[in-house]
Amino acid sequence: MAILGVAALLLTSHEVQAQNGAPSGRGSFGAHLQVSEPKGDFARNTDNGFGIGGYVLAGLDENKIINWRADASFVTYANSRRQIPLAGTGGLIQLNLRTNSSIVSVVTGPQLLGPTGVFTPYASALGGFSVFWTESTVEGTQNTNTPFASTTNSSDAVWAYGGAVGAYIRVYNGRNPVRLDLGARFLRHDDVRYLNDERVRDAFENNRPAVPVRGRADFITYYAGVNIIAW
Repeated sequence: MAILGVAALLLTSHEVQAQNGAPSGRGSFGAHLQVSEPKGDFARNTDNGFGIGGYVLAGLDENKIINWRADASFVTYANSRRQIPLAGTGGLIQLNLRTNSSIVSVVTGPQLLGPTGVFTPYASALGGFSVFWTESTVEGTQNTNTPFASTTNSSDAVWAYGGAVGAYIRVYNGRNPVRLDLGARFLRHDDVRYLNDERVRDAFENNRPAVPVRGRADFITYYAGVNIIAW
């Protein structure tokens, strides 16, 4: 009922939009900094994630109330670094073993836009897929960010669905208007395999392959960025 109420509010904004005359554009694109907050079982197994995202938005009607959104994001929710000796050097050569767990999500769906004044609310329904994966790399302690070996410890692609709510705040109204974009997106994943810090540590300490956690993984992504009306 809450979603229907939001949709009704945005759809009835046609008259307000016509009065303020602030264009939303036929198409725009945006970029975000993101913080993810795990929910449910996923919250019991992982911590917050940090990353980036971007999207394109295309208007489907004359008043740009109904739009289509295509959204991609990348967040890392776990990372660790351990120093290990290179075999056969008697401990004289040390290496960094880095392990990172990340999520890439690609989703799309309709977005309803509210009155296009200085403050413009929106709501969207989204569906697509996410890839959860963990990778370990090895590098020299004096050659950071130049790994010479890597292994994918776990990888799983699953369906994702949810929605987003947010608002645009216009800060520049020139030829290509610029708006701040603040919002939150919820994505649900019903059955996925992923690694967390505990499973990675267990694998390292017992010298055996990491065993992924399996189950539902939901999270909210809070984002802040800019939206530029391109045409």
